[in-house]
Amino acid sequence: MKHTKEQIIEKAKNIMKDLDGKFYFEDCIIDAFFSKDKVSNYSKYAGKKHSSWIIGIKAIADNEDLLFISDETGEPIYYMNFNTKVFDIENDQKGYFRVGLPRD
Repeated sequence: MKHTKEQIIEKAKNIMKDLDGKFYFEDCIIDAFFSKDKVSNYSKYAGKKHSSWIIGIKAIADNEDLLFISDETGEPIYYMNFNTKVFDIENDQKGYFRVGLPRD
C-alpha cells in the first residue's frame, strides 16, 4: 500500500471539489477501502490486476456513488454512480472531470 487512508480521503475531497463544483460539500466522503490486486472491469485497467482505493461518496436520495483511485499513482481511475453508470476521470488545466459529461 503506497498511500494511507487519510491521504486518499484528502485526495478524494479535492477530486470531488472539481467534479461537483458548487454542489460539493465537505462531508461527501462516506469511507475509503483498500482493494489489493483486483481485476478491474472498467477504465484503462480493465482486465488487469491493480491495487486501488474505493471511496464511498454520498449521492442523492441516500444513495452511494463510488470513486476509484489508483494506489500506485494516487490519481482517480473512474467514478461509478449509484445506478452503475461509469465515467472515466481525466485531469486538465481546469481540474478533474468526468469524461463524457458537460463541464461548467
